[in-house]
Amino acid sequence: MTCLFRAVFRFPCPTCGVTRAMIRLVALDWQGYVHYNAMALPLCIATVLILVAEKCRIRVAETVGLVVLFCNIPYYAYRLLNGAIP
Repeated sequence: MTCLFRAVFRFPCPTCGVTRAMIRLVALDWQGYVHYNAMALPLCIATVLILVAEKCRIRVAETVGLVVLFCNIPYYAYRLLNGAIP
C-alpha cells in the first residue's frame, strides 16, 4: 500500500515513515526508528497535544504541539534534499 500523498504528488509527505518508525520504536530498534523518521514520536505526541488542547481548550498544549509540527519542516526538507526518506 502506498501513501496517497506520494501517489498524487510523486514525492514523500512530511510524515513519511512515521508508522514504520513507531513500529521499530515499539520493537526497541533505535537504529531502525531513526532510519525511518526520527521525528515520529514527537509528531505523534504533538498530534495528541493538539487534539487534547482543542477539546479541553489548553493553549499551552496547543502551542507545544504546533512548535513540534513546525520543527518537523526543516527536518523534512533535510531528509528530502538528502534522499534520506525510505
